[in-house]
Amino acid sequence: MKHAFPPPRSRARGPVRIVRRWTALLAGLVLACGRGAPEVPEPPRPANLAAFDPRAATRIEEALGQVSADPRRAQAWAELGMVYASERLKNLALECFRGAAQLEPRQPKWPYREAVTLAQIGEFEPAIFALERSLALEPSYTPSHARLGGCRLALGDLDGAERDFRRATELDSSYPGGWVGLARVALQRDRSAEALEILERLCKQDPEDRTFQQLLASARQQAGGAGELAAEQFLSENEIPVWNDPWELEVRAFREKPAMLQVDKLLERGQAEEALALLAEERARGTDDAATALQFARVLQRMGRTQDALREIETALAREPENSKALLMKANLLDDGGDPAAAVALLERVTTLQPSFGGAFAAKGQKLFELGQHAAAADALQRALELGAGDHELRHTLGRSLIVLKRWPEARALYTKLVAERDDDGDAWLELATVQLRSGALAEAEASLARARATGNAAPALLEDVQRAQANARERRAAKKAAR
Repeated sequence: MKHAFPPPRSRARGPVRIVRRWTALLAGLVLACGRGAPEVPEPPRPANLAAFDPRAATRIEEALGQVSADPRRAQAWAELGMVYASERLKNLALECFRGAAQLEPRQPKWPYREAVTLAQIGEFEPAIFALERSLALEPSYTPSHARLGGCRLALGDLDGAERDFRRATELDSSYPGGWVGLARVALQRDRSAEALEILERLCKQDPEDRTFQQLLASARQQAGGAGELAAEQFLSENEIPVWNDPWELEVRAFREKPAMLQVDKLLERGQAEEALALLAEERARGTDDAATALQFARVLQRMGRTQDALREIETALAREPENSKALLMKANLLDDGGDPAAAVALLERVTTLQPSFGGAFAAKGQKLFELGQHAAAADALQRALELGAGDHELRHTLGRSLIVLKRWPEARALYTKLVAERDDDGDAWLELATVQLRSGALAEAEASLARARATGNAAPALLEDVQRAQANARERRAAKKAAR
């Protein structure tokens, strides 16, 4: 089979139009590959695809088609890798993640995905190298440090593992992965009292988490007490918790059962009733996890059954209180139902749980802008931009908040960039004219107003306001000259 890429050699508007379906925020940003990129070969394919379950084969063919349609799109390569990983084709998945990293070398998620996959097949040293590459790009992503500690622990490097787990707790004290890692190191070092203190605290915070329960039982046994668990209390591979790790949540979406994927196709075709019936069949067979509840919520929302959808979301949150997708869906429904303050509170919860989730900061900032809370909106939107979630509309929203807050230098710099990117955006020219006028640059403001008129798409009310402000400024300037 022809390899996709060689493995790395080194270690090292008016109101702004708001997109209201916030569940789409879980999708990653796609960046194109620039000049000088490596030649892109054909994506890797399983040698025996015809022998696969037809539904799995269809998923793989669809993902392969996405890569073939746009072979320089790193996200398409990564999604093909996620599909392969979900079908336990780990080596093919690794080729795809390495390909994505070659195409988009500044994206830390791709070496992270490579590392997770390598660790799953017991290749811990290469996994460490991949995590180090990811951390060089995004040193503040807490789960990376915890996973690095896990790899070192698997190799018997207790000092290194403890250092990495400790760093994870320093970056985010609410992230359980760092504390769980420190408890595991303590157990390895026969420091059962230390492990008990950590695990009892974690179990108190979340009594339903079976990872905490299992480790606490081990710690109690090591300390000489009773600590046995019933067989049904042990986690299967697919039940291992994600906690607040948005990069891993993206992958979990690719592990959906074929029936759940069929639900998506039915919804795309507008067949919500059929999708609901299929979900009911799955639930009757015993598939009743948080993901199923969220699929029910999506279908019920599409059918206009908002209260039923909210009940399903509450079911999902009862099982996974930190499920960002559920929180975003609930925020969307509450906002549509006329309770924007409650929606903002939920978005605040998401950004607290996942401080590197730029999309959630963007949604929160846009909603705060709508509510007229411009100082908070500006903070949230600027954080979204720092995290790479910015687009033209989001920066336009930030600029309007800056204008309301009279932060003229920041607003002027922002709108100067916006009109340079899109010189046919009449509203952006008008906002720039407003800022220039407020900054005393009347001639520049008049030039920007002329550019806004020339686009032919400026909002009439805003155009009238700026023209009036410009006329008043000219009159004031003429009066001052006459009085001299």
